[in-house]
Amino acid sequence: MIGEPPPSQYDWRFNFLGFPIRVTWLFWLITAALGYSIAMSANQLFSRLGQSPGIAPLLAIWVACVMVSVLVHELGHALAFRFYGIESQIVLYHMGGLAIPTAGFSFNRSGARYRLQHIDHIVISLAGPLLQFASAILVAAIAYAMGVFVPSAADFVEWIKPRGIENPWAQGDLSIGNPWTYTMLNFYILVSIWWPLLNLLPVYPLDGGHVVQHTAAILRRTDGYNEAYLIGAGVGFLVAWWFFQSGNPINALLFLSLAMNNVQAMQRFGGPPGW
Repeated sequence: MIGEPPPSQYDWRFNFLGFPIRVTWLFWLITAALGYSIAMSANQLFSRLGQSPGIAPLLAIWVACVMVSVLVHELGHALAFRFYGIESQIVLYHMGGLAIPTAGFSFNRSGARYRLQHIDHIVISLAGPLLQFASAILVAAIAYAMGVFVPSAADFVEWIKPRGIENPWAQGDLSIGNPWTYTMLNFYILVSIWWPLLNLLPVYPLDGGHVVQHTAAILRRTDGYNEAYLIGAGVGFLVAWWFFQSGNPINALLFLSLAMNNVQAMQRFGGPPGW
């Protein structure tokens, strides 16, 4: 489920910043399925205002925004790999995306061979979510400057701001404006806020799970996998339960599957680690 899918004649291939990129046909299908209810909600909003572009265009905007946002995420990983002298390729598929190193895990800098350390892996794991989140901040700033109200940004700011601090994204003088602009800004920011947050959850093999693995390896002088599997299983089950309670069965099943993968991996490695 989470491994790189085999190449297909239906894949879209192109290069960007020197990175080979492959978009599988399942990426389009799963992204459209996940975004259908979101496009429906946007269509209902615009229908009440008498200016709906229609379900199909809204769904196409959703898919395009997800593709760009996930590509930015994977470019963060790929650029971090390149910083360490490793080239990589990017695959967008049914689970989102992968940045796959193609030049091994050692490189030659200033005449010295070097192998990636655990801290380097942590930097690479964090680079994707951080670049994606930074892109959300940039687009949100553009939306604010344009006077366009972005509910996804407003909700997030309300969630993280200290009590008593005014939310600059309160409706105020902001408006919906052009439905096309409003939809593109909202969809992109929505994906680019919540995708990196979910990826930073400590559930292996998400980015947060890799951070846990390499942090455990540093602290416990092991490879860190058993620790990552144990934490990933526990957090995965808790997140799955939360999504079930929130009425989001698709994400609940996803995290339930990830939690079970962690349990099975832990069993293969001989059970939970001794603390």
